[in-house]
Amino acid sequence: MSSYRDEEQINRVRHARQVLAGDTVRPEPDPWMLGGGMLPLSPLQRNYLIALVILLVVGVLLSFLAGMPIASIFLFVLALGLIGAWLVF
Repeated sequence: MSSYRDEEQINRVRHARQVLAGDTVRPEPDPWMLGGGMLPLSPLQRNYLIALVILLVVGVLLSFLAGMPIASIFLFVLALGLIGAWLVF
């Protein structure tokens, strides 16, 4: 009976050592690391560019559909985003 408990404890200790050693744990990717592809952009930079393109499309569509006064709000935010791109890129 005690050999079963000893073996069980040894297995728990071995499992704890493997967990603490990081045997199967992989680090998460760094969001600031440059990605591999045609444009070397990190996921953060890519999402920033996508948001700017969406603002541009919405601004242009609103300028044709509703006029410049409403579209100028989106274009102003786009301008601020382009200025902020200096910090991101």
